Amino acid sequence: MRGRHEELQRVRDGIYGPSSSAILFELEPHLGPTRAKSNQLTTLCLNGSVMKAGVLGIVRDDFEVVDSFSDTVESDGHELERVLDVRRVFSLPTGHVAFEGRAAVERVVDSTTTELDFGEVRVEEGSATETRVTEIGGVPGEFVVAGSGKGTFAFDLVTHDTGADIERASLDLDAFLDEQDDAEPWRAGFYGNDGNCENGVLHGTDLLDDPEVGAMLDDAQLNQLGLDCTYGDHDVKLTASESGYVEIYRPSTFDSEEYLQYLLEEVVPHAE
Repeated sequence: MRGRHEELQRVRDGIYGPSSSAILFELEPHLGPTRAKSNQLTTLCLNGSVMKAGVLGIVRDDFEVVDSFSDTVESDGHELERVLDVRRVFSLPTGHVAFEGRAAVERVVDSTTTELDFGEVRVEEGSATETRVTEIGGVPGEFVVAGSGKGTFAFDLVTHDTGADIERASLDLDAFLDEQDDAEPWRAGFYGNDGNCENGVLHGTDLLDDPEVGAMLDDAQLNQLGLDCTYGDHDVKLTASESGYVEIYRPSTFDSEEYLQYLLEEVVPHAE
């Protein structure tokens, strides 16, 4: 029993051991796995989750459907499996078709094994197979969002299935901020300022109301933004980065559909 608990804990921690295939979950800790199998990716079993954070990828070509698939590729003499598992297709309030699921890829990594043998320390260099897993969602023909920066390999899997080119988005946070109702920034990362403070990250409350801070931000380029704002009837608390990451903290009741709807309406228009 102890061994089983240790095994599950190592999976939750994201590293399953250098001598065997591993499943590295790029999800939040509370989304722990209900089952993990080395060298077997066809079934990606995790507890039911709600997607409220991820890295945005902009679709450069049109496509209507994303299908699940599983195949293998060869790399450095290893047969590596990759899986795109579309769990659900549904409609957003706007009528757009959306999807969500999970993606996983195996890859070969360097590994080191250390053994103590009758007073000698033996170190062996070798290779091991590890697996990365990420949540994925999106709106066909508009955008795809991967659950973490390390999960953007999912863009390649969607491209493989659909033939559409998908590029990690760059967000114009200044334009995004200008479009928000009742915007109160509580974090602002910036660069390119002409004054003595060329770049940095500011924390506080309603930073734009501070005359000195507001003037400095007006002259700089935003690369991070923490924001309280309104969206429809909701009070929203979120963070966004120029590199395409968007996470919604509030409302806590937001589900995957509402997250994807928010990205479509509020974020994608300011993505390049």
